[in-house]
Order: sequence, then structure tokens, then C-alpha cells
Amino acid sequence: MALDRPTPVSFHAPTVLAVGLPPDTLSRASVTLGPSGVSLRETNLLDLRSDSAQFRPLVLLVDAELYDFDPEAFDMVAQDVGAKLGVAGSAREAEVTLGQLLAGINRNGSAFPPPLPSSADAKTDKWDFSDVVAAVEGRE
Repeated sequence: MALDRPTPVSFHAPTVLAVGLPPDTLSRASVTLGPSGVSLRETNLLDLRSDSAQFRPLVLLVDAELYDFDPEAFDMVAQDVGAKLGVAGSAREAEVTLGQLLAGINRNGSAFPPPLPSSADAKTDKWDFSDVVAAVEGRE
């Protein structure tokens, strides 16, 4: 008599999926995420959709120049997998953006802080550097 065993369920740790970030920005993002238990995975444009579907990231972190090339496509990918969209033009911007998102997790127990007013009307919440700086400085 064979035992019926349940089908294994694959579990992925909470993930930030990075697209097109330079090595220094990836390194800074990894250090920022380290204590939180959120993993950082890198992908490329060819694998973006499949990796997003596989890992279901909390945040899709995109290089600012790459994002400017086709913002609607990145918005759509983030929306399709239920991820927040972060846009970073430098290592410092990535650190501040991710730090703000992680602070929101610790502050109110939810995955992310409420959307900033400037992104409230978007189909997916966008977290770019200017919005994060404004929120940190208390400007609306």
C-alpha cells in the first residue's frame, strides 16, 4: 500500500526583483534588504515576465533610464503580479526607496506604506526617489 504524499509546495521568500540596475546599485540594495529577510533577485528584460510570475516579487525595482524607455510596460508587469514599482537612478535612490518601503512594513504591519498622494491615481503605486524624499521630509 503506497502512502499518498502531498504535492510539494514551492515557497519563495519575499523578493525584490531588480531590472537593469548597475552593480553598485544592486550591491547597495542587497545591503539595505539584508536585515529584513527580503531577498534581492536580478533579472533581465528577456526574463522579466517569467521571473515576475515565478517569484511574485513585493517590489519591482527598475533602473530609471530603463524605466523611462517604456514606463507602461513596467507598470503592466508590476500590476500583473501585484508588485509595487520602484524606480531608482542611483544606488542612493535605491537605498532610500527600499528603506522607506521596509520602514512601512515595520511601522504598520502591512507590506507597504500607503501610496504617496502623487501616485494615488496610478494603476500601480510607483515609488520613485522624489516621492520618497518628499515623504521623508514631510512634504506632500
